[in-house]
Amino acid sequence: MSARYEGQFDGKVAVITGAAAGFGLAVAERLASEGARLVMVDRAADALHAAAEKLSGLPVVADVSVESEVDRYVQAAVDAHGRIDLFFNNAGIEGRMAPMTELSVADFDRVWAVNARGVFMGLRCVLKVMKPQGSGAIVNTASMAAIKGAATFSPYIASKHAVLGLTKSAALEAAPYGIRVNCVAPGHIDTRMARDLTAQIDPSDPDGVFRAVSESVPLGKRYGTAAEVANLVMWLLSDEASYVSGALHLIDGALNAG
Repeated sequence: MSARYEGQFDGKVAVITGAAAGFGLAVAERLASEGARLVMVDRAADALHAAAEKLSGLPVVADVSVESEVDRYVQAAVDAHGRIDLFFNNAGIEGRMAPMTELSVADFDRVWAVNARGVFMGLRCVLKVMKPQGSGAIVNTASMAAIKGAATFSPYIASKHAVLGLTKSAALEAAPYGIRVNCVAPGHIDTRMARDLTAQIDPSDPDGVFRAVSESVPLGKRYGTAAEVANLVMWLLSDEASYVSGALHLIDGALNAG
């Protein structure tokens, strides 16, 4: 059973990027169940509107890699609710897997624009709202890719290392204002992105890749779920984590414990 937070989230305004699927949707569902008011951001318009209608959230179709659209989703939250209490800065893409020598600069820039610059712009804009409030909680989505390298995955690895650095810097800047900033670092989680990666690794047998990866996970020999990631994000957004800031929180079934 998921933890309950006894009214901690009632009426809180939560902005969630990448809210139409995966971690973003799982967190939106949990926050809605706890009474939060949702502002749901994604560029997948149809899926976003369907999810927002189900959860009574405000949908904002936006690309987090575009400065004006980041400004717009933050302003939409302020216009609708007057404040932002919680921010799940989550939207990301995996990009193309290939050796550096076979990647174009455009391949790198595409991943960096969403995963790193998009996180930076979200932090910058939301912190401008939270600082005068003197409160707020932010969770960025990094990855176990933030603490290790991987061949053929350099743009994604670089972008997630950047998310960790941005999290630490933002936490220090935000602390005097009573704002906490953390990041989650999921390992192998069964999402659309994970399935796409298995198809990139071996287009002829993605299910075989999925099974092999599952076997590599010490805890349960399985992929995690978006709901399990949402449990961690919820705790970090809650008052239960009142002294936790500036940190990366692995959720990987002990994969990186060795």
